[in-house]
Amino acid sequence: MQYKIHNGSVLNTDEQLLGKMADGDRQAFTFLYRRYWEALFITAAKTLRGKEEAADVVQDVFLSLWNRRKELNIQGSVAAYLHTSVRYKCINYIERNITRRDYLLLLTEVQINNFPTNPESKLIWKEMQESIGKAVSSMPPKMQEVYKLSRLEHLSHKEIAEYMSISVETVKKHIHHALNVIRTDMPSNIYNSAAIIIFFCVC
Repeated sequence: MQYKIHNGSVLNTDEQLLGKMADGDRQAFTFLYRRYWEALFITAAKTLRGKEEAADVVQDVFLSLWNRRKELNIQGSVAAYLHTSVRYKCINYIERNITRRDYLLLLTEVQINNFPTNPESKLIWKEMQESIGKAVSSMPPKMQEVYKLSRLEHLSHKEIAEYMSISVETVKKHIHHALNVIRTDMPSNIYNSAAIIIFFCVC
């Protein structure tokens, strides 16, 4: 697939497209977007486990690419640069939304079937699981029950509310507070390691 500019010449390489982008060529940007959007979306979706969130992250990456087009100085592969940018954006998204959705557990469960087998990564995995287990066991009984029904039994808010004879809003509050407990109790070195795991292991 080739990108043709107005005088009939052809641009194929990412570097050539970036050069035209720096001059404000939107067609070059569109071509680069179409070349990489799907692969970047798959990377983001694997990390965030949500299509809407993944699409937002990829859009942000490309928006930043366009806004910074005149100052970009990419050393090496453009594809690698874009995938790295997506991973950073995913980590930032998780950190911003960690109490809104269960992204902390996502950090510890990401790519469970392809989790790195080196001893250091296995130790981090074990420590994260132990930290979460201790935090859950310290919760008040009702909060703990709501959390387990939601995260371990995978019941909806409505199903939990009906099962426990409480309101849906009460269920949401229990889950919100439970996630705060987990985040507060998790040592920062373990939490940061989880972010590193996402950065290097999601592909």
